Amino acid sequence: TRRLAAAYPDAERIIGLDLSPHMIAVGRRLLDMAPTLTEDASPGWVSEVVPDERIDLVCRDMTDSRLPSASADVVSVNLVIHELPSDITRATAAEAFRILKPGGQLWICEMDFETEGYKKLRSNPVLFSLIRSTEPYLDEYAEYHPRLAEDLVAAGYSSVKLAAATGRHFALVATKPEPDADPSRPPTIDDRRRETALPDTHLPTWKSRSSDR
Repeated sequence: TRRLAAAYPDAERIIGLDLSPHMIAVGRRLLDMAPTLTEDASPGWVSEVVPDERIDLVCRDMTDSRLPSASADVVSVNLVIHELPSDITRATAAEAFRILKPGGQLWICEMDFETEGYKKLRSNPVLFSLIRSTEPYLDEYAEYHPRLAEDLVAAGYSSVKLAAATGRHFALVATKPEPDADPSRPPTIDDRRRETALPDTHLPTWKSRSSDR
């Protein structure tokens, strides 16, 4: 949430939802500590923690956000869907559609099990079983995510675009149609993951790909 806010300084309000009260407490504590952390310039943080009064962190179910309909320009779901059963993913997409303004966008960044790196990982039963011990829905996600774009179209999104984000992750943008959109125009899925494929590399945990710190 903090990085999203920093990337869009003109945004009036950024609301972060999490079902865990503990994670909300951690996020709020970081924001409370921000002035001190900024002054100390602690080198131990992966990203700089700065004060931002636009951020509001709320403990709430993202399938029932209780936010007003047509109130958001963007809904961002970052590395969350692989933690969910597929029916909750569809419910999340439907809730995002409800709260988005016409022309608003759903942004998703997720693991791509159609990349070579994740194919190799899943083909190793010992290693993959270790990962699944903390990721109970990972197998279901791996089978489901190739159908994600089609489910978004079925939920009402008029345009779904995909591209490679890293060598093992994809970025997806789904757009809610405008009220005056031509109803005879079919929805589109533009999958450019193959054309935008990136090397299968991993950053050290202390580095940021966006800033190369």
